[in-house]
Amino acid sequence: MRSNKDKKSVAIWILSILVILLVLTMVFFFVVKPKINKYVFNKQIEAQSYVFADMINQLQNKGFYQVQIGNQTLVLVPPTQG
Repeated sequence: MRSNKDKKSVAIWILSILVILLVLTMVFFFVVKPKINKYVFNKQIEAQSYVFADMINQLQNKGFYQVQIGNQTLVLVPPTQG
């Protein structure tokens, strides 16, 4: 049988591990995850600017822009002035 001192020691170790896990979880949710979300958001904005630049480039060169949506094609044409 374990003595009271051994039981207290095991309980302290278990509680210490739980506290460390909780701290690591909080660090992840309040420090790491926001940085990951910020990185992803910045990359989405960067990709959006590339797509718009490509659209403008194709509109200037070809006069239209094609967007594939499944098995359909959407053709974007700038409005004519007249």
